[in-house]
Amino acid sequence: MDEEKILFKMEKERWLIDLQKLSNDELMRMYNTLSTGRYEFAKDAWYIPLEGDKRCPIMIAKGYKAPDSPEKMVEFQETAKILEQEYRRFIDAWDFGQITKYDLEKAVLDILEARSIAIIERSR
Repeated sequence: MDEEKILFKMEKERWLIDLQKLSNDELMRMYNTLSTGRYEFAKDAWYIPLEGDKRCPIMIAKGYKAPDSPEKMVEFQETAKILEQEYRRFIDAWDFGQITKYDLEKAVLDILEARSIAIIERSR
């Protein structure tokens, strides 16, 4: 998918704008977690108490681990609030079921592909 198609799709699906903020490494971390199919991403992850590993795709991408103590839970929630503001469109779309795992996986691959094409074209 070329950059123009990505921009058109981003206008239609505002959550893609937030996804574009992630680095390639962060996108790959998210993609690897998605592609294994062994992890169930949380919705409303900010408010889940210490009951297991429940993180949203952004927390996974950013490399944050699930809290394992009350102190770490406070830190986790503070971090989550900051990320929630920065990635509001994505988080709302994820929490309200507007994005499926397939949508997310495809979007990550499209963004990575567009970025690599842009790099190749600039080097010619």
